[in-house]
Amino acid sequence: MEDSKIVDLYLARDEAAIGHTSEKYGRKIRSLARKICGDEGQAQECENDTYLGAWNSIPPHEPRNYLLAFLYKITRSLALDRVRWTYRR
Repeated sequence: MEDSKIVDLYLARDEAAIGHTSEKYGRKIRSLARKICGDEGQAQECENDTYLGAWNSIPPHEPRNYLLAFLYKITRSLALDRVRWTYRR
């Protein structure tokens, strides 16, 4: 499914948007999170939290032409927060 149509589903508050996002970008999101966190379990949690973050951020944002970059930004932020929380003293 095209990114624009996925964003339309988010804007319509249709939960199918999360499924389509996962189907299209789930592996890439999890891979980015795994590279940052170094742990598969935390990467899966970051992936799920990314979907929640996208759900809460669309609207007001409408990343029709840059959905993957938008998701990467959310994932990166979440993964870095987890690493900081894990290694703080």
